[in-house]
Amino acid sequence: MFSIVIPLYNKAPHVADALRSVLGQSFPATEIIVVDDGSTDGGAEVVGGFLGAGVVLLRQNNAGVSAARNIGASRANCGYVAFLDADDAWGPEHLATLRELITRCPGLGLYSTLYEIQMRRRIFTPHSAYPPGFFGVVDDFFARMAAGLSLVLPSTACVARRALQEIGGFPEDMRRGEDLVAWFKLSQKFGMAHAARVTVVNNRDAVNRSILLREDGPPGALLLLRNLLASGLPAGQYASVKLLFRRMAFFTAAGMREVGDNAGAAAIMRLAARTKMFGLAVKIALLMAAPPAALSYARRFRHQGLRQI
Repeated sequence: MFSIVIPLYNKAPHVADALRSVLGQSFPATEIIVVDDGSTDGGAEVVGGFLGAGVVLLRQNNAGVSAARNIGASRANCGYVAFLDADDAWGPEHLATLRELITRCPGLGLYSTLYEIQMRRRIFTPHSAYPPGFFGVVDDFFARMAAGLSLVLPSTACVARRALQEIGGFPEDMRRGEDLVAWFKLSQKFGMAHAARVTVVNNRDAVNRSILLREDGPPGALLLLRNLLASGLPAGQYASVKLLFRRMAFFTAAGMREVGDNAGAAAIMRLAARTKMFGLAVKIALLMAAPPAALSYARRFRHQGLRQI
């Protein structure tokens, strides 16, 4: 039922744990495809130790995570493709939960579960768009995504392979937010279902994280939202898209400022001003004057709770 696609680029310290979490599922995967995107740290050799356990390793020159996901999905034999980043891990019921969700809500393009965040030896629980135990169709993707920015991550996502093909896969010309563009398109065209059950650990202590990339312009997902706002949406959907734009812009800029990417944060500030959200632009300007350490401390207040590990 499920083909698993794991893009790999310089995640040697983590990929074995990711693979073990897939192999330990209570509902087993049909196939596990790892796409090595030109790693230079020996990560592909780590994967080689799992090839006898039903893991397939594909190699490509470094072309980015979207290209890796697209190649993996194009080689998949199952109707549903579940993605896992090489530095994250699944709980043992992740695929069983997705199977239950698909059974309850057939025919959609995108399915997702909840996740926990591992960061600085603590586990954080993001704010959920739905109450615990919710299993069902997402009624307003943009508003629900805005509620906690936790509705879907690559490692929680499962897509209908045919739907991913119809939207053209993940955009390969973006370095940041490329997954969000795919989720936006899938939810709009095919619909989405969500299970408010934690089945994934998102590892933000990992090496070589994409947040460390430096940007000259705003992320592609924000540009897509800006274009949607200018496209003449119905009033209700316009409000939802505007809310998501505001929250994504603010927290993405805060994350950039936290790691010293002032150029990226400034690009988002300018985009907010061009979108005539002048209050948002002022808030981002204030963010850029805040000490990065203060932003790191404030991050925890976005989440519902934390515990030591």
